[in-house]
Amino acid sequence: MNFALNRRIAMSIAFLLFSLRGGEAANILISAVFADGSHFLTCIPIAKSLLQRGHNVTFLVPESFLPNARNLVADPDLFHFELFRSAGLKENITTYYRDHLGDLGFSESKWNEINLMREFFTSFYHAACEDLFEDHEVLGRLREYDGYVIDVTWLCGVYVKAYLAKYTDTKNISVTIVAPMAPLPYIFEEAGSPFMPSYQPLPASKLSSSMSFSERFKNTMIYLICVLLFDTPDPMALAMSGAMPGLVKKYDLDPYLRRRIGKYVDLYFINSDFSVEFPFPLMPNVIPVGGLTSGPAKPLDKDLEEFMQSSGDHGVVLYSLGSYYASITLSRPHIIKMFVDAFSRIPQKVILHLKEPPSYELPNNMMMLPWLPLNDLLGHPKTRALLYHGGNNGFYEALYHAVPLILMPLAGDQDDVAVRAVSGGFGIGIDKRRLSSEYIYEQVNEALTNPKYQNNANRLSAIFRDRPMSPADTAAFWIEHVIEHGGDHLRPSTQIMSFFQIYSLDVAAVTVMCISLCYLVVGYCFRKRKEKTKKE
Repeated sequence: MNFALNRRIAMSIAFLLFSLRGGEAANILISAVFADGSHFLTCIPIAKSLLQRGHNVTFLVPESFLPNARNLVADPDLFHFELFRSAGLKENITTYYRDHLGDLGFSESKWNEINLMREFFTSFYHAACEDLFEDHEVLGRLREYDGYVIDVTWLCGVYVKAYLAKYTDTKNISVTIVAPMAPLPYIFEEAGSPFMPSYQPLPASKLSSSMSFSERFKNTMIYLICVLLFDTPDPMALAMSGAMPGLVKKYDLDPYLRRRIGKYVDLYFINSDFSVEFPFPLMPNVIPVGGLTSGPAKPLDKDLEEFMQSSGDHGVVLYSLGSYYASITLSRPHIIKMFVDAFSRIPQKVILHLKEPPSYELPNNMMMLPWLPLNDLLGHPKTRALLYHGGNNGFYEALYHAVPLILMPLAGDQDDVAVRAVSGGFGIGIDKRRLSSEYIYEQVNEALTNPKYQNNANRLSAIFRDRPMSPADTAAFWIEHVIEHGGDHLRPSTQIMSFFQIYSLDVAAVTVMCISLCYLVVGYCFRKRKEKTKKE
């Protein structure tokens, strides 16, 4: 009996057990960007957990991305796929990555990075959502779902819910937002959860929660400037803003959506865990589900297992800059040469994640692969360290398997991930602006020879894994909860309050005015009395 058949039998049994305990199967739609990359991978464990609990799960994907989706979910026959037409989307995105990815990852300016991301969101995300709205057959079928699970970077599902609520009177669809990256102030703002710049670092600030006065001053000033000028506390959210609001006018949707989405959202999942996250308060509609893609390692294929075992006591170092930067041999060949030269000096064997081989022969201690089963490699007893770009999924997979990290942040939330790894003592950073083979070797050698990194990885991994439910099961439970009960009881009143009301700045202003007025009145009375005394 093959694995796929075993899997289907297991799912059928799970469905029967769910039915026996009195539950009702819900129809749940997952919209995880365009079925590509880490954001889609983050939603797959949630989908599988929902399936195991007896629900019907459908992925919403553009037609051209269906092969990607079926390949990534591993068990495509267990899921449904709702397809919509978006001509040229895949080809245009591939071209954009090829032409701009190097600039995004190795840009010297954070504002340039934000502008590149904003251009991407505005060009592709808006167009894809408009294509979905124009596919009336698909749009009609989206009425039949009980809940939407939506990635935070493509919020089209929120606008679909608003459209259906207005034009078809379909108002009982729950919406859950999944943020796969490090904590975003944008999410806290939408959820009505407090964000305090005195101890919560802004994205890409490279700060921890323990800030000096100058760091708190800088963090607070940037926060206030962003709130007052851009109506968001999150500089990275500027990249996403402007991608969707044009749909509000075109389809005559709720004007509220020009500025906020919270009215249409029940839950917010953040891919964070307080075993390694800087502590901060959360409202009940924000649920930490850090480590969604982490879990027990599966066996490696024969060739890969033989390479791992051939490393002896020294073990293996993994190198990956993520799926999008795996073509660095073409876009930045001099950079990969520095890493190869550095790796040739260590006694460990090295597995390189590269889509195209370099123009020279790799040293004998290295193996190149176009794709890495990262979680499975991290769980192998021969793995000694991971050198990578700082993606949030890889961070939690390494934490789960207690593997020290060497991080070279390139873009997005990767600086934030690096700060958490370094602050936790199980990671060391590489500054992309200082790259040389000698510098890379020094950082790699430090991570491999200093026992503190492995000791801290072991300690934090034990904390992270000590939990009553897996992240995916936690997510599935709360999705079920809001489908059955709605999310109104989780909404804080801060969701409808202004920035000045939340932080009582209006109360402070009136208090200062009252004190000032009292001071003036008392001063005036005192002067009048003094003048009267002199006359007498």
